[in-house]
Amino acid sequence: MIKLETTTKNGDKVMAHAITKELSVTIDELITYAKLINLNVKSAQHILLIDDANKLVSYIQNEKAKLYFNSDEWESNSNINDYQNLIQFIDNTLSIIDTQIKRNSDILDNSNDSYKQLQLLNMNNNDLIEIKIYLLSKFDFSLEHLKDKLIFMKSEALEFLDIVHGSSSIWTDENLSQKKINFNFTATKIVQLYEEQLNKINNFSNVDKFFTKLLTLLKALQKSDEKFQTTDKEKLKDVLRDGYLEEYHNTLYIEWTKEIDKLNKFYIKFIKAYFTGKISENIVLEIFSILDAIKQDLEEFYLTVRSGLVTKYKENPKSELIQEVATKDRIYKIYQNSQIKFIELLKNETSQVAYRFLNSLLSELLDFKIEEKSEGYEEIYEKMIELHSTNFEIYLNDIVTYGKELEKRDMEISKLMFKMTTDLEKIGE
Repeated sequence: MIKLETTTKNGDKVMAHAITKELSVTIDELITYAKLINLNVKSAQHILLIDDANKLVSYIQNEKAKLYFNSDEWESNSNINDYQNLIQFIDNTLSIIDTQIKRNSDILDNSNDSYKQLQLLNMNNNDLIEIKIYLLSKFDFSLEHLKDKLIFMKSEALEFLDIVHGSSSIWTDENLSQKKINFNFTATKIVQLYEEQLNKINNFSNVDKFFTKLLTLLKALQKSDEKFQTTDKEKLKDVLRDGYLEEYHNTLYIEWTKEIDKLNKFYIKFIKAYFTGKISENIVLEIFSILDAIKQDLEEFYLTVRSGLVTKYKENPKSELIQEVATKDRIYKIYQNSQIKFIELLKNETSQVAYRFLNSLLSELLDFKIEEKSEGYEEIYEKMIELHSTNFEIYLNDIVTYGKELEKRDMEISKLMFKMTTDLEKIGE
């Protein structure tokens, strides 16, 4: 957004004349534009609040920069004409883009700095790489990429015309049809790309602070992932070495990795949900905090408790199964703690779309299955599957009941796990 000369010390008001001066429009044009967005401007001396002034500036910039055209003005009786029209159209567009780059230099400089920081994040995990790629597409405010595409397109068009007009070239109708373009379609697509990018620039002030917060969280996520792959892995090895259980290191680290991978897959889901308008910025930040807390609890479990389960059950004939059930039971309780925080989020949310999204996310988070099957426990397996498939959306209009039903389900699952663990322990006696 361009900088307007304000009429007050705190910069909260702008005179209409300042807008006409910056945008090179007459006061009559300004009054007309203002009416179109329900602002009442009466004269060049009219005072506007800074927010209204910026809104008006954005609207005028968009209207002046629109590249809509009347196809009747373009001669299009041959493929050659279409290429000539396209070259002229691209030149006009490039001129408008250069003007916008100058007008929005401050925004573009700030956004480019943040964009470069995001580019430099070295993500090694595929799920985190997906987040990075997605955000790079969302926070790319640069018009230079569009310029590069248009310049390349123009060079191809010029190359075609050079060949056609070359003294030694003989082009048949078949040759020309193979190189045919649809000028109206191509020009309309250029308009669409330009306006999408301009709208992102005009909306930068609304997302700038959030982007900064998100960037900070992603940097922390990157460090956490690096720590898990190096420091935490070595710590687990040390813990197991102290208990003479080194041969279990690979198994337990893979087990722990599965839990971390499960959590990492959630980030892209709620980040996309924010950009599609399903959840608010506050919810995004809260879920980051919830997942971070789960990871810390998992770290504590694997570095202080998990090796004890190996020692306790390694001689049991059903060792793998009982270890899995005992481990899932404890991890499920960790996730149950996060459930309370999710319910608190729901209490403060009014959007039904957000309700359904958070409920769906929570259902995925608490979806546990016993992978190691054993005869005699079919009824327990089926009951757990039934409990996990319970649809809680019917309770979303009553958060108190919703919380109670979730707690009831969790108690049933805990009882099943406890019964299974007790029965399996007896086998080893």
